[in-house]
Amino acid sequence: MRRRTKLDSLRKRIDKIDEKFIDLLAQRLELARDIAKIKKRAGKAILDEEREREVINRARKRATEKKIDPDFVESLLRLTISQTVGAEREQMGEAGMWVEVQRAFVGHPAQLNVAHLLLRYGLRVQENGEIACGNMRIPAVQVAKEAGVDRRVVDATARTILKNEKLKKIFSNLQPVMYLKGVAHQLKLGVVEILPVDATVPGIISEVSNTISKFGISIRQAIADDPYFVAQPKLTIITDKPLIGDVIEALRKLPSVRSVVVY
Repeated sequence: MRRRTKLDSLRKRIDKIDEKFIDLLAQRLELARDIAKIKKRAGKAILDEEREREVINRARKRATEKKIDPDFVESLLRLTISQTVGAEREQMGEAGMWVEVQRAFVGHPAQLNVAHLLLRYGLRVQENGEIACGNMRIPAVQVAKEAGVDRRVVDATARTILKNEKLKKIFSNLQPVMYLKGVAHQLKLGVVEILPVDATVPGIISEVSNTISKFGISIRQAIADDPYFVAQPKLTIITDKPLIGDVIEALRKLPSVRSVVVY
């Protein structure tokens, strides 16, 4: 009984740390949006490679001091930086078609959240305004719960989409896809995310797949974000086994790759 009490106590402490961690991430993203506003007014580019290197090097040094694997910390931080850059790009209007979606929902941030959710899960809007996954109807209340909004916001989002011909053509034809990332570890597969220098440049998938194949590793799945819908697109590669250090280093040396995040 005493062991159970101690275990519960430790888990509660972890839960509190997780909450603080998420709160700090939210603060970081908000600061990124503020920085984007300043950069936009000054006409500066979003990416600052020198600044990014400083952040990564400082994090690796700090991780070593705290006796944490610096590679793990670097992967975690690169993923955070990627999300931060995405927030900055959205603020500066560099997310292609996503900007069009944002314009359609100006003044309605809750509806924009729903639209973002539909795109992420490949949920389509039917002619009658209902949400569907393929041909299966998804109750608006479930979509609302996931988006953190009232169900009426989901209905309003659907109406906004159906009134806009450009958005209607997109959201009425979305399809879901089986994604192995969530079960990769259970299946003993490898997962790596590639953050490209410029996702609109041709040949990124070819470069990455050729590099991985040289090490005798097979790719089970490749999912690429659309650079015209996602502010910070990435290429997620699922391999038949976890990638070793040599493969990761080879990927990082590719001219089309900005950073590599390993799970």
